Amino acid sequence: MKPIAAVRLTALLGVLHWVIGPALYGPLACGAETIVRRGGKNVSGDVSEISKTEVVVKTKGAKEETLNIPANDVISIAWTGEAPEAGLARSDDNAGRYAKAIDGYQKSISGSKSTNPAAKSDLEFGIARATAKLALADPTQLPAAVKLLEEFKGRDHYRHFESVDLLGELYLAQKDLSKATSAFEAYGRAPWKDCKMKSKVQLARLKLVDGKLDDALQLYESVAGEAADGAAEIAQKQEGQLGKARVLLARQMPAEALALLNEVISAADPDEVTLHAEAFLRQGDCLRELGKDKDAVLAYLRVDTLFSAAKSQHAEALFQLARLWGKVGRPERGDETRDRLSETYPNSEWTARLKSAG
Repeated sequence: MKPIAAVRLTALLGVLHWVIGPALYGPLACGAETIVRRGGKNVSGDVSEISKTEVVVKTKGAKEETLNIPANDVISIAWTGEAPEAGLARSDDNAGRYAKAIDGYQKSISGSKSTNPAAKSDLEFGIARATAKLALADPTQLPAAVKLLEEFKGRDHYRHFESVDLLGELYLAQKDLSKATSAFEAYGRAPWKDCKMKSKVQLARLKLVDGKLDDALQLYESVAGEAADGAAEIAQKQEGQLGKARVLLARQMPAEALALLNEVISAADPDEVTLHAEAFLRQGDCLRELGKDKDAVLAYLRVDTLFSAAKSQHAEALFQLARLWGKVGRPERGDETRDRLSETYPNSEWTARLKSAG
């Protein structure tokens, strides 16, 4: 597991690359795109072709070659001629500042000098994704987010499968299990193993929501039992373990669920923000069920302080904290957390629940 300090340093260096680089050298200085890949093996060259499954890059230098980079290996692309706001928007997006990211992406579109039409599509996806992330904690934005991603998914673009998975998330938030199932099944038709694993995890979530615990457990166990190679597959294997813990919790077996969650938290990479946020949330639930309110507060606080970029989980953590602070002798913290939940997530279901509870 990476130390959190190291992860933050990596993130800072990434921000400096995108923000300071164009300012120092100018957007057209290199005359090439930079493709940021998983694992840090970045590539510079001309993006000559994009499809749903790959990005084709013609590299420059002493040895020119054509690289076919799998779409699921691409984190982002810095385009020749893009506006400086694009790098800031990506940074805000990665940090969970989605409203700022949307504004930055919109400014980048109007200020871009890129001649590659795929550059605009990339920024438009950034807007759609950030809107979707906001919508998962603000149901009033769900229709707009669905519309943006439904329009985007038809493009022959390397973000296609990511857009399909996000659509499934949105339909689940709308409680449209039929459309969510179709989206997650379509995501599973991606050619990469980690996507197929995630498809099963997502379909298991739907079974869990539908009360079909045995079916959910079967899917989670299938993923947890897979041989995993690489960070993306390992993360999905851990999602399978996390899912098994969810089923145990639903079966009122918090002690057994807690043991699994502790294993996931210990093994997971801090870069997996949503995985950590969900694991600490369920750890808090288990501890609360076991009557360990102080320990539960600590679990929920980790979501609040370390993984607040996962907006949906953060709203739920604030809800739980608002209810628990009084039980551990800190009612003033409960009032403060209640106010923060209302101010930060005014349209969240967790804000509504807290208000209805009185």
